[in-house]
Amino acid sequence: MKNITHAHATLLRTLLLMCLALLVACSAPTSATVAPSPDVSPTVESTATPVPSPVPTPTSAPTATPEPRLAEGVYIAGIEVGGLTSTEARQELTTRLAPLLRPLDIRAGDREIMLRPEDIGMRIDLDSMLDAARAAPIGERVPLQIVYHEDKLRAVLTALNEEVSVPAQFSVLTETKTISRSFVMDGGLSIDIDSAIQQIDDRLRSVGAPRRVTLTLAPQRGPAVRPDPQMLQEQIETMADSWRGVIGVYVYDLTNAEVVAALNPDTAFAAASTIKMPIMLNAYINLPEFTEKQQAALRTMIVDSDNLAANALLAASVGGVGTEDAIAGAEQMSAMLADLGFTETFQYVPFEAQDYIKLMKLKVKAGPARGGKPPYTDAGRYLRTTPREMATLYVEVDRCARGEGLLLERFDDMLTPERCQEMLDNLANNGDNRRMVAGIPDGVRVEHKSGWIADMQADVGIVRSPGGDYVIAIYVYRPLASGDAPVPDRIMMSTIAAFSRLVYTYFNPLTAS
Repeated sequence: MKNITHAHATLLRTLLLMCLALLVACSAPTSATVAPSPDVSPTVESTATPVPSPVPTPTSAPTATPEPRLAEGVYIAGIEVGGLTSTEARQELTTRLAPLLRPLDIRAGDREIMLRPEDIGMRIDLDSMLDAARAAPIGERVPLQIVYHEDKLRAVLTALNEEVSVPAQFSVLTETKTISRSFVMDGGLSIDIDSAIQQIDDRLRSVGAPRRVTLTLAPQRGPAVRPDPQMLQEQIETMADSWRGVIGVYVYDLTNAEVVAALNPDTAFAAASTIKMPIMLNAYINLPEFTEKQQAALRTMIVDSDNLAANALLAASVGGVGTEDAIAGAEQMSAMLADLGFTETFQYVPFEAQDYIKLMKLKVKAGPARGGKPPYTDAGRYLRTTPREMATLYVEVDRCARGEGLLLERFDDMLTPERCQEMLDNLANNGDNRRMVAGIPDGVRVEHKSGWIADMQADVGIVRSPGGDYVIAIYVYRPLASGDAPVPDRIMMSTIAAFSRLVYTYFNPLTAS
């Protein structure tokens, strides 16, 4: 019994200790937390109900940006495209402009050919027109743009011209009442290529016009349709044969830089007022600019052939005034011309100065008693020239105006192309229209200077004609016995006009019609 009681006591103590330990544990602070195990991640309790993932919403396709529209009131090639998109405008233009791509029927003479767009690489440049329309403001009109190879079109027309052109044949029309002759051309018809290209270009751009072009054969102009130069030479000689005296003619083609015809080109003639062109040249060489008074003298000398104005310019060229300075100026000019190679062209006595020279007993230079080559004329020793030399001076002034030649090489400090052109412009204002100009149609520019004395008349200058520019010098001399009356002006003037007309029609033949 005693052992049982002892065992019970031991069990009771054990139970008591366990209760105390439990009480201690329950009395620990509630704020204490238990650190999770470092190798265990917090998880949702296994008993939690899983949440399903949301179903993704389908993404809609992006909305296309609307194609811009052209400004209102815009036209392309006369077709309204305002308010349309570029795509719509392209479709409209392709349809409406399609007739432009049809072949073109070209007729010339008795031939007819078909010109297809592919023959000349033609196309309608829609891209460029639409680019312009997109940038155009309201109401803008964009012109039609087509492109093609002009060289290919020119080749087509050249080949056609070879088939239809009519060769030229020349004859001479004579006037029985006077020694007047003109060259007449029969045939000489061809296509004017440049005009034909323009005509075809206009039709290529015309939407509603018939696809047909008729080209007219027109008289040809230029070196290809001139008579043989020998024909001109023969006619000049024939006309001169009927003149009781000496005639000098020199014709120079400025386009081809060649002498075309000449009769007595190196015969010395009295220069008379034709020397006033060299007087002007000498003034330009020696005067950097003209005073108002000198400009007036220059104009009067050329337009009215005033002798005292010529003397004033001779004097001014050496910085002086009066007759004695004019004598010095004449010698200066003559020396300048000789230095350039014009040894037969000179003036040693100013105009109307003989009495003053005698009164003052002045000594003046004189040329040789006889100059030039036969046949000889009474040219005097103080003022003379030859047709070749005077014409060549005009050639050189023209070359100077074009920026080349002897005058610019020698006098580049004083002469310029512009100043040489001024000289030609002055000569174009010459008031004499009864000699050279009388043989030339109205409206043709002539840069010239004429001259006349009792037994000789002349006119020299540049003719700017449709068939080519040329220089012509005409000197007409008839000897006078002592006491003879001068040859009437009308005879001398009409003779110069007749030679002028002959030469003009060489460069510009009359048509047989």
